[in-house]
Amino acid sequence: MTIIKDSVFKTNRRIKLGIWGLGRGRHFYDICGRLNIDIVAGCDYYEPLRANFLRENPSAFATDNAEEFLVRDFDAVLLATFCPAHADDAIACLKAGKHVLSEVTCFHTMAEGVRLVEAVEQSGLIYNLAENYPYSAFNMWLKRRWDEGLFGELQYAEFEYLHECVPLCYSYFGGKPLPPGNQTHRWRSWINEHYYSTHSLGPIMYITGLRPTRVTALPSQNVNLAGTPLAGGLGAVTPELINMSNGAVVRNLMGGTTNDSHTARIWGTRGAAQLTLHGGAELRLGGRGDSPLMKVTPKWDDFGKIAAGTGHEGGDFWTLYYFARQILFGDPAPFDIYAGADCTIVGILAYRAAMEKGKAYDIPNFRNKAERDPYRDDHFAQKRYDTETGLFGKQSSDPRTLTFTTTMIELIKNTSVYQAFQDWNRVREDVANLMELIKVMDEAVRILPSLQVTRLAAQTMVKQFPDTDAARVMSDFLGMIDPSVDQVDHGRYMKAQRREVAKMIAKLAKSGNPDAIAWINIPALGNWVSSPLLPKIGKLTDVSCVKLDRKMAWKNRGRLVHDFPNGAKGWMVIVHDLFQEKDGIVYIGNRFKIKQDGPWSICLGHDGGAKLFVDGKALFCEPKRQNPLEADRSVITVNLAKGTHELMIALDTDHGFGWGIMVRFARRVELIRSMRVKRVFDRARSPLRVGA
Repeated sequence: MTIIKDSVFKTNRRIKLGIWGLGRGRHFYDICGRLNIDIVAGCDYYEPLRANFLRENPSAFATDNAEEFLVRDFDAVLLATFCPAHADDAIACLKAGKHVLSEVTCFHTMAEGVRLVEAVEQSGLIYNLAENYPYSAFNMWLKRRWDEGLFGELQYAEFEYLHECVPLCYSYFGGKPLPPGNQTHRWRSWINEHYYSTHSLGPIMYITGLRPTRVTALPSQNVNLAGTPLAGGLGAVTPELINMSNGAVVRNLMGGTTNDSHTARIWGTRGAAQLTLHGGAELRLGGRGDSPLMKVTPKWDDFGKIAAGTGHEGGDFWTLYYFARQILFGDPAPFDIYAGADCTIVGILAYRAAMEKGKAYDIPNFRNKAERDPYRDDHFAQKRYDTETGLFGKQSSDPRTLTFTTTMIELIKNTSVYQAFQDWNRVREDVANLMELIKVMDEAVRILPSLQVTRLAAQTMVKQFPDTDAARVMSDFLGMIDPSVDQVDHGRYMKAQRREVAKMIAKLAKSGNPDAIAWINIPALGNWVSSPLLPKIGKLTDVSCVKLDRKMAWKNRGRLVHDFPNGAKGWMVIVHDLFQEKDGIVYIGNRFKIKQDGPWSICLGHDGGAKLFVDGKALFCEPKRQNPLEADRSVITVNLAKGTHELMIALDTDHGFGWGIMVRFARRVELIRSMRVKRVFDRARSPLRVGA
């Protein structure tokens, strides 16, 4: 992550901040310094998160006790506790005299909303909703142009927040199984996504300046994604139709589907705009249906370059920026308690509408006491799933159930990879880019042994605990692929697939396919090996190279071919699962072959401090944590002779928060920072071709 040092505000005033909820909250640590914010306290029930908080903020105080946290001397709370608890937790913060920046959503019931709004009014303190999706470069650019009148008046809009999160029923972000092993997530495993409507509705409200006034939703609870413990919960699709305050209609779509999407389309009376997942931003300007349609490249405003280095496409920076600005200077933020209530109420009443076969509801304006009063005792809410005993019922005390979450996460992950191969292979003759299919084939080969082991473990658990929710969700995934996979010989299968891939690559390369040519010419990385976790001795800069030893077993099956955001391909190695909650240095190594002499660029992403060695020589060291999903975070150029070379990376696991690395090669360094990243020598090949 980017470390921000210089303040963007022209004042010496400082804000003392406490963070309540250090899972989501930890993504804000590095933003605060530039916004006149000093992190002085943290609260979380989970000890590893508290330990990481203190490493990142060594002068701060940390506790698992909310009362102990709130009596500390600080000005404001960044509230990132469990979603359905936000109202009561925010009220506790206000009573303790703290300003509140609350993660979404504001409250879970209408009665909670009345109490929260009145608590904010009575306190005289600042409350902001940390709705971050309005603040992408596209949305902020669109907001400026909308205010200028470029698009006229809103007619209709469609915004989506489709995010398949079934694994989060059983794990933390990052894939760590939930303890003790036989329970589901306290709210993600059951909440209907109408309740999470703000990420798609928030941008429309921000861009147009309008508020929602009426909502309806049809029943959509009966068709759910596989593996969801509660019907109509996390894996349901939840479309809403909303009237805005000017009379326009908005389709607001959330849910877990088989196609994640944040597509946005908005029509005004003078022009229209759309943002697609792969097509970029487009405008149609001129006031007619056949007016010119052109792509645009939205540019950030004032502090966009700072924001771009933070989470949620810059949104995390802007939510904290507006909150700090209001505390320091009194300038209102876009999502105060009233706008936050507007956004939140839509989801609550949409869920109610869906339960009542599409009945429409007016959205009360909680700015007015008269409109709040009818909801003062309205406690309507979705029925919650029993997260502690729902999976196994009375058998939850059986120690054999404690392996469920670990098995289930692996089952979801591996089944999805193999199903992708199985399904794409059915339409193989119609695939436009066979190179993409080859990567899918490679992944299927790689995970097959793990899939077979995991399926056996799941089948055993289903037999041990029939007629339970645990057996049902496991059976969902066991039935997704042909059971004959359990008898496939991996060695023979891998050789057969390699022969087939080699023929496909050769044919494509002969026809001039640039990706196939790159596959042949760019060095590849295959099965990684890793050392045991070693203690830290001095600084990471003092670490020397450990000779690559092929006898070191690479137990983690997290080697992935990964798409970098800039269009290039590389290899992702995940070490988190090997060393959860442990602190030390692990060496990750590989060998690669060079077919021609010359300069090569090694492009590295890493989460955790990292030091890179090639052929035993240290070429790079960055002790601070970095985000591996940032493409080419570090680019190291080295002259390499034809032949086999050795690559070694020392990674600081930082008590389990060193997730891993991404590595790729590029033939010419100038391609890395240009718009030509998709040229032939800037493509990497799959590990399937490794012979090192």
